Amino acid sequence: MTHRIFLPWVLLLLLQASALAQDAIPPKPGYCKPCLFYGGDYRNTSDSSGLANEEDMIVSKAEVLVPFDVPKTEQWKAIGLFTNDLSNVDVLDPQKAAWSISTGVTEGKCGPALVSGNGHATFKPTGRSEFGDKEYTTLVKIKAVQLQPGRYWLTTVPECTQGSGCTSARYFVSAFEGKPLDPFGPPEPCSKYYLDSKFFGANCVRVVGKGCSRVSAGVLGTKLAGNALLDADGK
Repeated sequence: MTHRIFLPWVLLLLLQASALAQDAIPPKPGYCKPCLFYGGDYRNTSDSSGLANEEDMIVSKAEVLVPFDVPKTEQWKAIGLFTNDLSNVDVLDPQKAAWSISTGVTEGKCGPALVSGNGHATFKPTGRSEFGDKEYTTLVKIKAVQLQPGRYWLTTVPECTQGSGCTSARYFVSAFEGKPLDPFGPPEPCSKYYLDSKFFGANCVRVVGKGCSRVSAGVLGTKLAGNALLDADGK
Protein backbone atom coordinates (compact mmCIF):
# COMPACT_ATOMS: atom_id res chain seq x y z
CA MET A 1 0.00 0.00 0.00
CA THR A 2 2.81 2.37 0.85
CA HIS A 3 4.36 1.96 -2.57
CA ARG A 4 1.03 2.64 -4.29
CA ILE A 5 0.79 5.99 -2.51
CA PHE A 6 4.45 7.00 -2.74
CA LEU A 7 5.27 6.27 -6.39
CA PRO A 8 2.78 8.74 -7.93
CA TRP A 9 4.25 11.50 -5.75
CA VAL A 10 7.76 10.57 -6.92
CA LEU A 11 6.57 10.75 -10.52
CA LEU A 12 4.93 14.12 -9.86
CA LEU A 13 8.12 15.50 -8.32
CA LEU A 14 10.16 14.27 -11.29
CA LEU A 15 7.75 15.91 -13.72
CA GLN A 16 7.90 19.16 -11.74
CA ALA A 17 11.71 19.06 -11.71
CA SER A 18 11.73 18.47 -15.47
CA ALA A 19 9.38 21.42 -16.01
CA LEU A 20 11.56 23.66 -13.85
CA ALA A 21 14.66 22.60 -15.79
CA GLN A 22 12.95 23.49 -19.05
CA ASP A 23 11.86 26.85 -17.65
CA ALA A 24 15.47 27.53 -16.64
CA ILE A 25 16.55 27.51 -20.31
CA PRO A 26 16.16 31.11 -21.49
CA PRO A 27 14.06 31.57 -24.63
CA LYS A 28 15.79 32.76 -27.77
CA PRO A 29 14.07 35.36 -29.94
CA GLY A 30 12.01 33.92 -32.79
CA TYR A 31 14.13 35.66 -35.41
CA CYS A 32 17.34 34.01 -34.12
CA LYS A 33 16.70 30.69 -35.85
CA PRO A 34 18.75 28.57 -35.77
CA CYS A 35 20.42 30.46 -32.92
CA LEU A 36 24.02 30.23 -31.76
CA PHE A 37 24.34 33.41 -29.74
CA TYR A 38 22.14 36.25 -28.47
CA GLY A 39 23.43 38.92 -26.09
CA GLY A 40 20.00 39.57 -24.59
CA ASP A 41 17.07 41.95 -24.78
CA TYR A 42 17.50 45.67 -24.43
CA ARG A 43 17.05 46.76 -20.81
CA ASN A 44 15.06 49.91 -20.22
CA THR A 45 17.15 51.30 -17.33
CA SER A 46 18.80 54.60 -16.47
CA ASP A 47 22.08 53.16 -17.78
CA SER A 48 20.63 52.10 -21.15
CA SER A 49 21.94 53.88 -24.20
CA GLY A 50 21.90 54.03 -27.96
CA LEU A 51 25.18 54.15 -29.87
CA ALA A 52 25.30 55.35 -33.48
CA ASN A 53 25.22 52.35 -35.81
CA GLU A 54 24.24 53.64 -39.23
CA GLU A 55 24.95 54.69 -42.79
CA ASP A 56 22.45 57.36 -43.82
CA MET A 57 22.02 60.91 -45.07
CA ILE A 58 23.09 62.40 -41.74
CA VAL A 59 25.93 60.07 -40.71
CA SER A 60 28.19 58.77 -43.48
CA LYS A 61 29.18 55.65 -41.50
CA ALA A 62 29.29 54.49 -37.90
CA GLU A 63 29.56 50.86 -36.89
CA VAL A 64 29.47 49.09 -33.54
CA LEU A 65 31.56 45.92 -33.26
CA VAL A 66 29.86 43.47 -30.89
CA PRO A 67 31.89 40.69 -29.22
CA PHE A 68 30.92 37.02 -29.02
CA ASP A 69 32.81 33.85 -28.09
CA VAL A 70 32.90 30.43 -29.72
CA PRO A 71 33.60 27.97 -26.85
CA LYS A 72 36.83 25.96 -26.82
CA THR A 73 35.01 22.68 -27.44
CA GLU A 74 32.89 23.92 -30.38
CA GLN A 75 33.07 24.94 -34.03
CA TRP A 76 30.31 27.08 -35.52
CA LYS A 77 28.81 27.50 -38.96
CA ALA A 78 27.49 31.08 -38.99
CA ILE A 79 24.77 31.85 -41.55
CA GLY A 80 23.37 35.16 -40.29
CA LEU A 81 23.99 38.19 -38.07
CA PHE A 82 21.77 40.78 -36.44
CA THR A 83 21.70 43.80 -34.17
CA ASN A 84 18.73 45.35 -32.43
CA ASP A 85 18.67 49.06 -33.27
CA LEU A 86 16.62 52.01 -32.07
CA SER A 87 15.40 54.20 -34.92
CA ASN A 88 13.12 57.13 -35.69
CA VAL A 89 12.08 55.52 -39.01
CA ASP A 90 10.67 52.10 -39.85
CA VAL A 91 12.53 51.43 -43.11
CA LEU A 92 15.89 50.71 -44.70
CA ASP A 93 16.41 52.33 -48.09
CA PRO A 94 17.92 50.50 -49.88
CA GLN A 95 16.85 47.43 -47.92
CA LYS A 96 20.43 46.50 -47.12
CA ALA A 97 22.98 46.44 -44.32
CA ALA A 98 26.77 46.26 -44.25
CA TRP A 99 28.02 43.36 -42.12
CA SER A 100 31.25 41.81 -40.93
CA ILE A 101 32.88 39.29 -38.60
CA SER A 102 36.28 40.33 -37.24
CA THR A 103 38.99 38.94 -34.98
CA GLY A 104 41.79 40.54 -32.97
CA VAL A 105 39.94 43.81 -32.41
CA THR A 106 41.75 46.18 -30.03
CA GLU A 107 41.66 49.88 -29.19
CA GLY A 108 42.56 51.77 -32.36
CA LYS A 109 42.51 48.67 -34.57
CA CYS A 110 39.21 47.27 -35.91
CA GLY A 111 40.32 45.42 -39.00
CA PRO A 112 40.70 43.84 -41.36
CA ALA A 113 37.52 41.78 -41.12
CA LEU A 114 37.63 38.00 -41.36
CA VAL A 115 34.57 38.18 -43.66
CA SER A 116 32.36 41.09 -44.67
CA GLY A 117 29.73 42.14 -47.16
CA ASN A 118 26.74 44.29 -47.95
CA GLY A 119 23.49 42.49 -48.58
CA HIS A 120 19.73 42.28 -48.25
CA ALA A 121 18.51 42.95 -44.72
CA THR A 122 15.21 42.63 -42.92
CA PHE A 123 14.17 45.36 -40.51
CA LYS A 124 11.41 44.27 -38.14
CA PRO A 125 10.09 45.79 -34.87
CA THR A 126 10.82 43.99 -31.61
CA GLY A 127 8.01 45.70 -29.72
CA ARG A 128 10.41 47.61 -27.47
CA SER A 129 11.17 51.33 -27.53
CA GLU A 130 13.27 53.98 -25.78
CA PHE A 131 14.20 57.66 -26.14
CA GLY A 132 11.13 58.16 -28.33
CA ASP A 133 12.43 55.64 -30.90
CA LYS A 134 11.23 52.12 -31.66
CA GLU A 135 13.57 49.14 -31.67
CA TYR A 136 14.03 47.06 -34.83
CA THR A 137 16.03 43.94 -35.64
CA THR A 138 18.48 44.49 -38.50
CA LEU A 139 19.17 40.97 -39.78
CA VAL A 140 21.32 39.76 -42.69
CA LYS A 141 21.84 36.26 -44.02
CA ILE A 142 25.44 35.55 -45.02
CA LYS A 143 27.31 32.87 -46.92
CA ALA A 144 28.13 30.17 -44.37
CA VAL A 145 31.44 30.72 -42.61
CA GLN A 146 33.18 28.32 -40.22
CA LEU A 147 34.30 29.80 -36.91
CA GLN A 148 36.92 28.09 -34.78
CA PRO A 149 37.03 28.53 -30.98
CA GLY A 150 37.91 32.09 -29.99
CA ARG A 151 36.60 35.64 -29.74
CA TYR A 152 34.97 37.45 -32.64
CA TRP A 153 33.19 40.75 -33.26
CA LEU A 154 30.13 41.17 -35.48
CA THR A 155 28.56 44.19 -37.16
CA THR A 156 25.33 44.86 -39.01
CA VAL A 157 24.91 48.48 -40.09
CA PRO A 158 21.43 49.70 -41.20
CA GLU A 159 21.41 51.79 -44.40
CA CYS A 160 19.14 54.64 -45.43
CA THR A 161 20.80 56.65 -48.18
CA GLN A 162 18.04 57.29 -50.70
CA GLY A 163 14.43 58.41 -50.72
CA SER A 164 12.59 61.11 -48.78
CA GLY A 165 12.18 58.82 -45.78
CA CYS A 166 15.92 58.93 -45.18
CA THR A 167 16.44 62.67 -44.82
CA SER A 168 16.17 62.52 -41.03
CA ALA A 169 16.78 58.81 -40.43
CA ARG A 170 18.97 57.76 -37.50
CA TYR A 171 19.87 54.32 -36.10
CA PHE A 172 21.36 53.50 -32.68
CA VAL A 173 22.36 50.01 -31.57
CA SER A 174 20.68 48.91 -28.33
CA ALA A 175 23.21 48.82 -25.48
CA PHE A 176 22.54 48.16 -21.81
CA GLU A 177 24.21 47.85 -18.41
CA GLY A 178 23.91 44.96 -15.98
CA LYS A 179 22.44 41.48 -16.27
CA PRO A 180 20.98 40.78 -19.74
CA LEU A 181 17.37 39.69 -20.22
CA ASP A 182 16.87 36.32 -21.96
CA PRO A 183 20.37 35.86 -23.44
CA PHE A 184 21.16 32.68 -25.38
CA GLY A 185 24.39 30.73 -25.89
CA PRO A 186 27.81 31.80 -24.57
CA PRO A 187 27.59 34.99 -22.45
CA GLU A 188 28.49 38.16 -24.30
CA PRO A 189 31.82 39.50 -22.99
CA CYS A 190 31.46 42.48 -20.64
CA SER A 191 32.22 45.96 -22.01
CA LYS A 192 34.21 44.68 -25.00
CA TYR A 193 32.41 46.42 -27.86
CA TYR A 194 33.84 49.18 -30.03
CA LEU A 195 32.67 52.17 -32.08
CA ASP A 196 34.41 52.80 -35.40
CA SER A 197 33.46 55.94 -37.33
CA LYS A 198 35.47 58.53 -39.25
CA PHE A 199 32.37 60.75 -39.10
CA PHE A 200 32.59 60.89 -35.28
CA GLY A 201 36.40 60.76 -35.19
CA ALA A 202 36.30 57.37 -33.46
CA ASN A 203 39.08 55.01 -34.56
CA CYS A 204 37.91 51.73 -33.06
CA VAL A 205 37.15 53.21 -29.63
CA ARG A 206 36.17 50.83 -26.86
CA VAL A 207 32.88 51.82 -25.25
CA VAL A 208 33.06 51.72 -21.45
CA GLY A 209 29.97 52.21 -19.31
CA LYS A 210 29.49 52.48 -15.56
CA GLY A 211 29.61 48.71 -15.12
CA CYS A 212 29.19 45.64 -17.30
CA SER A 213 27.73 46.84 -20.60
CA ARG A 214 26.57 44.73 -23.53
CA VAL A 215 24.83 45.06 -26.90
CA SER A 216 21.63 43.39 -28.07
CA ALA A 217 22.92 41.37 -31.04
CA GLY A 218 23.31 37.80 -32.21
CA VAL A 219 24.55 35.09 -34.57
CA LEU A 220 22.46 32.58 -36.55
CA GLY A 221 23.84 29.16 -37.43
CA THR A 222 24.63 25.68 -36.19
CA LYS A 223 27.36 23.85 -34.33
CA LEU A 224 29.60 21.57 -36.37
CA ALA A 225 30.13 18.00 -35.21
CA GLY A 226 33.71 16.85 -34.64
CA ASN A 227 36.13 18.20 -37.23
CA ALA A 228 33.48 18.81 -39.90
CA LEU A 229 34.54 21.30 -42.57
CA LEU A 230 32.48 23.46 -44.89
CA ASP A 231 32.67 22.54 -48.54
CA ALA A 232 33.64 24.94 -51.32
CA ASP A 233 30.07 26.24 -51.49
CA GLY A 234 30.04 27.06 -47.78
CA LYS A 235 27.45 24.37 -46.88
